Amino acid sequence: MVIVGPLTAVIDSVGPRPWLRVKDPQPLPEASKPALLARQLRELDENSLGRLIRDHLVPLSSDHSYRTRWNGFWSSLGFDPVLRDRATEIINGFLDLAEGALEANDQDDNQTKRTEKFFDRCEGALDRILKREDEPLAWAGAAAMTFNPPARAVIDQLVSAIEKHRSDLDNEALWATLDSVRKQSLGGSGPRKRRSQR
Repeated sequence: MVIVGPLTAVIDSVGPRPWLRVKDPQPLPEASKPALLARQLRELDENSLGRLIRDHLVPLSSDHSYRTRWNGFWSSLGFDPVLRDRATEIINGFLDLAEGALEANDQDDNQTKRTEKFFDRCEGALDRILKREDEPLAWAGAAAMTFNPPARAVIDQLVSAIEKHRSDLDNEALWATLDSVRKQSLGGSGPRKRRSQR
């Protein structure tokens, strides 16, 4: 990356005007598992990762295979803490560049519209990434993506309760969490077994 301002960095692969039309988008990587995809993405340098982010801010196709890869790409950026930080920095750089261009007010109407649209897409991408940070099992990284959202919520509740129990040995709190999961998340349909308390 080349520094062009106090807070803004230009990613060489997209240049100082990343809002220009993408004529040759880089293909999204394919991986059989979310953890493998995250590993592939972590190995990319800023130029390659920045180019992928810019090229795929919004889906380029409604093709099922592409949409699956697109969703996996953005989920990996959101779930993996290292990728989340890198992607956030890259997108904030794009936002700084677009904001600077809009404030300069030296573009024609079409260029201004394109820059504004790019700015909005970057904000949407940033929201898409950052909302993952607070999701259940976000702390577990990309491997957690293999579970559907309700399963992630249950696993997160149980792991948190077990970790808390290890420190406070409060059996009643642990049993209460287990009962809550059984009733709320499993609809009370799970078998109830008698637990012996010490």
